[in-house]
Amino acid sequence: MRHSWQLRSMPVLLIAVLIGAGIWYWYTSWASSHLPVVSEIEGVNSAEAQGPVARITVTPLTRQHLEETLIAYGTTEAAPGESQRFSVPYECRVGKVRVTPGQAVQARTPLIDIEPSHETKLQLDSVREERAAAWNQLKLIRQRLEMNLATRQDLLVAQQHLRAAQIRVKSLEKRGAAHLTTLHATSAGVVSVIPVREGQIVPPGISLMETIDGNKIAVRLGIELEDVALLHSDQTVRLISVQRPASQPIEGRIRLISQEVNLSTRLVDVLVAPGPQAGLLLNEYVRGEIVVEARDTFVVPREAVVPETTGYLLYTVKKEMAEGHHVEVRMETEHQVEVFGRTLKEGQLVAVVGSSQLHNGMAVSIAATP
Repeated sequence: MRHSWQLRSMPVLLIAVLIGAGIWYWYTSWASSHLPVVSEIEGVNSAEAQGPVARITVTPLTRQHLEETLIAYGTTEAAPGESQRFSVPYECRVGKVRVTPGQAVQARTPLIDIEPSHETKLQLDSVREERAAAWNQLKLIRQRLEMNLATRQDLLVAQQHLRAAQIRVKSLEKRGAAHLTTLHATSAGVVSVIPVREGQIVPPGISLMETIDGNKIAVRLGIELEDVALLHSDQTVRLISVQRPASQPIEGRIRLISQEVNLSTRLVDVLVAPGPQAGLLLNEYVRGEIVVEARDTFVVPREAVVPETTGYLLYTVKKEMAEGHHVEVRMETEHQVEVFGRTLKEGQLVAVVGSSQLHNGMAVSIAATP
């Protein structure tokens, strides 16, 4: 009898189980649509719930002194009107040349030996004969005057002839036409030009040698024609020796801007006067950095500027959020750029590393700079 009861109760239990499963399924479905969901992870970051957070580094926006420079190259030469030229007023023959171009000399240093040419010797002999003839003529006039055969006027004319002949002889002899002459430096300087050679016959007045004061050297720079409009007289130029790049820059000033194009270089010549005690050598190759414009402006690292289709963006951080600024990029260097924007203010924190992933209003996290 017991066994038969258990068989009869099995359908009842099965029905009860099915009814319970249906009730549990209905309850879970209703609860998921009506009851609030509680996060399984406690302490979820509120910023992460709002959206992504960009991790960036920042730098304060400050003004810097910025210079725009024009680069030009050239060589040193004697400043115009500053060289000392040696010549003689008679035809001469060059003897021994005692110095070389570029040599530094002191006052009274022997420079060059010269002697009168054959033509000059003939000229000297001629004026000496004229002097002797004038002297004899004067004696004759005096004798004739004593015999009343000449007048006082004749005497005056003879005296004038003699005086003129004496002056010509004295002048040639004083200037060295009568003997070998050595020309000496009149002051300390540098030998710049020796246009003659030993044994050469040189006409009167032709330069035998030129020297300049070591502090009166000019630099001739070549400037592209389109850049000439940026230059003006007395403009600052930094001069750096190309052969001596480790030397300190020398400050100079523009003294002359040529009004023609050099046919050899197709550039416009600009003469620059270096400061005193510049230490430049003649014919030295020099680089000139001409300061075209100087101003105090905002400068940021190059990676802080984000290019876009209409220009450039610069992001600053305000209350842990990115704020975009439309800016204009002007001068650029290898690592920095000059920016200009109406909404930029000194002291703002500029996003540098990570700026390319930002958008306006995006949450940011500032990383510590190394």
